[in-house]
This record gives sequence, structure tokens and C-alpha cells, in this order.
Amino acid sequence: MRTGYFPHMEWAKAHTFDPLPIELGFSGAGHPRGAKFEEFGSGHPGLEEKIARQNGVKKGRVQLLGGTSLANFVAIAAFCDPGETVAVEIPRYAPLAQIPKSLGALVKPIVRAHNGRLGKIAKRATLVVVTNPHNPTGRNLTKADWDDLGEAADRGAVVIVDEVYRELQPKPPKVAAARHPRFVTTGGLTKAYGLGALRLGWILAAPELLEQTRRVNNLVAVQCPTPSLLALDAIWPRLPELRDKARRHVATNLATLDKLKFRYARPQAGLTAFVDVGDGDRIADQMEKQGVGVARGSFFEAPEFIRVFLAADPRTFGKGARLIAEQVERNGARAT
Repeated sequence: MRTGYFPHMEWAKAHTFDPLPIELGFSGAGHPRGAKFEEFGSGHPGLEEKIARQNGVKKGRVQLLGGTSLANFVAIAAFCDPGETVAVEIPRYAPLAQIPKSLGALVKPIVRAHNGRLGKIAKRATLVVVTNPHNPTGRNLTKADWDDLGEAADRGAVVIVDEVYRELQPKPPKVAAARHPRFVTTGGLTKAYGLGALRLGWILAAPELLEQTRRVNNLVAVQCPTPSLLALDAIWPRLPELRDKARRHVATNLATLDKLKFRYARPQAGLTAFVDVGDGDRIADQMEKQGVGVARGSFFEAPEFIRVFLAADPRTFGKGARLIAEQVERNGARAT
């Protein structure tokens, strides 16, 4: 397998805060101290059943893995062969296209409008990869979009939907894996719950599809880490509280963007907004010098944009947003 270069991930790692001690029982559920460290094989039946219920899929349709990133890699690798056509949305979370490219596939874009609508899907695509809510805009797929994805699946394609932001919605829609037998859902704990350090994610799919993803996972990760499984089992009752904490500041920070007259597609879910600033890379570089962190749009193949984090403390967010607005005005770019 050829390896790809993921510049957005190199950037993310370079900008990670200094590691701090993490008390796994911080949620109030209690630390799993003294719990028996037993082998769970390739998963954890109790957690898999809880995840199935939470996502509205049948028991036996859940595969636990080491985070959503690994889930995406395994799912794509399971249904992607060299020379095949893989259709991936754009703007997009870069690895969703880099993974099939590194596996020798031909990647064709599905243009996703700023209102979230999907464009034409290549008919020869054997694999389709999208996100819902969309990363980076936070827009949801429409019924017409789901119908188009269903038609692609009916033609024989596997459709992978990264739904890691799904549970941040007040009433999460039905997961992809519950909509069509050839739809696959990936998800995890990082976005909605802030538990990325546990490195636990999942694939939801029909048993015959999970059989293929398990074979791939056996090549890269034998089993999930037992301490993480025990911690998640203990924290599980507090997940709604953690989810609510993650989205608490979103409405206030969106109001700040509106007040400053930024141009962006209003997210329907998630923790980010995709803001048109004319030259995203230039603005990102200028903001970094002032201590303001944003994700540049070129990471999503939309270089005129930046992605901002809506769950930040409103005072911090407001200060950063004002600095961005001032810089955009000085540059004479569009967006404000």
C-alpha cells in the first residue's frame, strides 16, 4: 500500500497543546480503578450493544475500532481497490480522499454546495464517501441527497458516511447504516463528547460488510485498548452531559459571526463554521502570528475559506473573530 502525505494532519499535530494529565473519571462517572483488565478480543459486546441502540441499528452491526480516523481508513480500504473510481465530496476532510488515492484508486469529486447539497455522483464509482453533517460546513444531507446516494448503492457502490458530528444535533437523523444495506456509518467519541484521548470509534454496517472491514482491521489493529473500553463503559451514562457541554457555546459564537458580517453557510450541526475570507491560507498565516488558530480552507480543497471552532469560550472566540475581521478588511478581501 502506498502512503500519502496529509498536510492538514501534520499541521494539527504541530499545533496541539502540550499534553496534560487526563483523569479518565473527570465526567463524574468514577474512575475504573480496580476494574478487572480482561481481554475483550476484537470488541466489547456490552458497549457494542449500547452503541447499536444509540444509533438505531440492530445488534451485531457494530465494529469497535481505535477512533474515527482508523474507522474511516479501515472502511475505505475494505471497499477500495487499485484502479477503481471512488467518488468523494468536495470541500472535504482531506483524508477521505487521500486514503483512496494512497490505495491506488481514481478519486472523482462530488461537488457539495455551500447549502450542503450534493452534486452529481460518478456512475462508475464503486465507492462513495461523504460526511453528514458536512465537514467543514456543518450542513446536512437532504432527502434528495439520500435518494441519490441510494441510487449509487443500488448500482452496486458502497456508500460510506462519516457521521462523527451527528450526535451534536438536538434530534439526530437516522444513521446511514440504517437507511440502506450498502450504506456504512463511521463515528466516534471525539467531536460530540470530547473524549478523543480514549481513541475509540466504530463502524456501523450490515454483517456482510462488517466481515470485510474486520479483515482489514486485523491487519492494522488486533483489538481496542482495554483501559479505553473500561473507561467508556464507566462514562457512558454521562455522555449526554458531555455532548451538551460541547455545543453550549455554538449559538453565541454564531451570533458573533453574524454581527461581524462574515460570509458563511450557517451550520445545521457540528462545532465548526466554514467562513469565506477570500484567501484562507494568507489569513490563517496572519492569524497564527497573532495567536489565533484556524484551519485553512486548503486542507478541505477550498482555499478561499477558513474553518473556525464554534465550541470555544465566547470571549476568546469573539476576540479572535474580531481580529480575523480586521485582517480581512485590511487585505481588501471579500467575506465581511
